[in-house]
Amino acid sequence: MNTSIQEMTCKSIELDGFGSAADEAWFDQHTAPMDGEEETGVHPHQAAALKAYLKGDSKPSETAAALTKPHDSEKKTDLRDRIVGILEDALFELPESHTPALVDLLKELSQLPDEEDGEPVWKGLKSFGHSWADGWKQSHWRKALATRDPATRAKRREAHVHQAFVEASCAMAAPGPNAEDGLLPLSWGYECISEALECQDALWDFEVPAAAVWIKVAGKRLREGAKKGEKSWALEREGRLWTAGPMSMDRWNFWLQRLEEIEKIGKIISSTASEGLRDARAQSKE
Repeated sequence: MNTSIQEMTCKSIELDGFGSAADEAWFDQHTAPMDGEEETGVHPHQAAALKAYLKGDSKPSETAAALTKPHDSEKKTDLRDRIVGILEDALFELPESHTPALVDLLKELSQLPDEEDGEPVWKGLKSFGHSWADGWKQSHWRKALATRDPATRAKRREAHVHQAFVEASCAMAAPGPNAEDGLLPLSWGYECISEALECQDALWDFEVPAAAVWIKVAGKRLREGAKKGEKSWALEREGRLWTAGPMSMDRWNFWLQRLEEIEKIGKIISSTASEGLRDARAQSKE
């Protein structure tokens, strides 16, 4: 790597903790105090409840009750922030096999009726969406990626696609009639797919696999949006291969056409790269 390039700060492409196992060490790292701060990390009883849940020893409703159990005089919103923090980390860091259970738990929490000072604490889990967006939806991630060691690109791609799976799973956990409904908004799927397939400068190795994940997880709902002409801010971007405007079946079919084109290009690149590699190896033996 060219060491003269200054790395650009961007959490959206970082790998801290990604690929961790849900073992004792992971839960210890996420139990208060974290980094010497009592306000961060969960309480020991919360860590134990989540650990039991991921082992399959408790149901979402039982785990939600254990996680939200009052702790001394701590405010409900502060307790919520601790829980959202560890669940956000778990969704990014732990293997994909845990994602469905974590999303089910989030859905259970989002339906709790708790209030504080007349305001809902859990309804819709808006705090989770805001926190996830702050960390993982930073718009300069492409520029920041260019400043990272190329040797880490494959792992960062894996993390990027995993994020798409988490986001699509959350969007489909509680889908509604509008693109902004869900634990996370369906609009993020429209954004991911349109940027991958409608932008000529897309990072195909990152963005096309992420778009494919959204189509796999939320394809039925996306087609419904196409049939009814669903509107979303993510589809209103100018200067792309498709005119800004609502979703439509024509746009859906254009996406399919683009995927077919990219598939053909990928096969050509793979084939010619293989031929070049064989020729280079043969010449090396001469």
